[in-house]
Amino acid sequence: MELSNKEIKDLLAGFFPKLKPNDMDLFLSLSKYKVSKNKELILKGGGTNKDVLLLLKGSARAYTISNAGEEQNNFIKYEGHLIADAKVFGNQTQILDVESIGKIHYLKFNIGELESLGLNNPGLMLFYLDFLKEIILTLSHRVNTFVSMSSKERYDDLLRWNPKYLETAFDKDIATFLGIKPLTLHRIKNPKSKDIK
Repeated sequence: MELSNKEIKDLLAGFFPKLKPNDMDLFLSLSKYKVSKNKELILKGGGTNKDVLLLLKGSARAYTISNAGEEQNNFIKYEGHLIADAKVFGNQTQILDVESIGKIHYLKFNIGELESLGLNNPGLMLFYLDFLKEIILTLSHRVNTFVSMSSKERYDDLLRWNPKYLETAFDKDIATFLGIKPLTLHRIKNPKSKDIK
């Protein structure tokens, strides 16, 4: 079932309480509301367009394929958050694909258009800057966890920092997000289980 315009506005007001109604209407005029099924590719890497997704309900993952042909999750995001390759803020070719995890509702928009509107609208510029801050904080935190934490510590950090990932994502996706094998994740989650030989 699709969300009504009022439901979308209510969700946005909950996620972004500082966003004024007029600014919200301007933002919605840039956006296309969409619904995707489980495992649907909703953004494709390889281009330089500036499309991003704001998740309204559900979660999605941004991933790339390694040289060995394995999927590697760079980000898992849930409702109220932006997901795309961070390269949309520059002119580089994006490398990440974005796929839905379960059924999701989202707004798709061009981040460059939001930035342009924000140049003449302080409310939208603050909204845009909030997205940038989130991306900077997320990238900084992610780098720090890989540099300074063990696999177990990264898992514990994920539980503290964002338990919603664990509610909405599959174990194989969480494992690649943490940079570990699914069996290692199983052992971390079930420390009393016997090693599988």
